[in-house]
Amino acid sequence: MTPKKELDNSNTKLLVKCAWCGKNFLKEHKRINQTIKHQKKHTCSRRCASKLANEARRCEPTTVNAANTRRDKEKYPEKAHARYLVRQAVKTGKLIPLDECEMCGSENHVEAHHPDHSRPFLLLYLCKDCHRRADDSIDKWENLATDYPDSKE
Repeated sequence: MTPKKELDNSNTKLLVKCAWCGKNFLKEHKRINQTIKHQKKHTCSRRCASKLANEARRCEPTTVNAANTRRDKEKYPEKAHARYLVRQAVKTGKLIPLDECEMCGSENHVEAHHPDHSRPFLLLYLCKDCHRRADDSIDKWENLATDYPDSKE
């Protein structure tokens, strides 16, 4: 939409359309020139500007691994949320991860395993080999997991 002139007593304002929500709004002429100069789009509020910027940043992943990660996060949001909660608990010091595998005692590449993603703090700390076996046979591992207290407490 091309800007339309509206006369105001103090400044000249133009009617423009928000690039995010589509709402028409008045914008000062000098602000329009700044927006055009910086090759940006017109937005009616900071909220719309933020959403537009976030959308622009969401580009196609450049690697196969990044594409798979994004697809899995969208397909399994409960799994992504459980991982996020545990990461935050470790980061804030409310959860201290173990240094060795709970099954074989190995200290190499220990990871947190979630037998049930609806209970994010039900965890088993396993090495990569044991984790792979746990993912293959889910049922027998759940009884061995430790239910850590929720990080909100």
